[in-house]
Amino acid sequence: MRRVAITGMGAICALGRNTAEFAEALREGRSGIAPIESTDRSHFRFQNGAEVRGYSHQPYFDDRRADFMDRFAQFAVIAAREAVADAAVSWTPELRETAPSSPGPAWAASVPKTPASSRCTSWATTACTR
Repeated sequence: MRRVAITGMGAICALGRNTAEFAEALREGRSGIAPIESTDRSHFRFQNGAEVRGYSHQPYFDDRRADFMDRFAQFAVIAAREAVADAAVSWTPELRETAPSSPGPAWAASVPKTPASSRCTSWATTACTR
């Protein structure tokens, strides 16, 4: 069995734009379910859903970069950036070249914790495995 340590977390969802807002909403027992605002719901069977309300890519991405990513991929990158920042990973030039990543809703980056002993994976959380 492998050991896993969560070294950083990130979130953007109906309950908050970061882990602090998300945790506060959970503690208060708030629901993220509400009437859908991002699209015309007149043809939907259900009118409610969990969405990131009032989302704008501009605090996170420039317009050109945002055009190349769907909304869910943007959310994955935002959460991953927060997780990496929370883990205090320093992105050196060498690490940027050697850390594999795949863009999309399941965005992940593998970050070597030490040269050969462990690897950290960043997604909604940053986890180190041994």
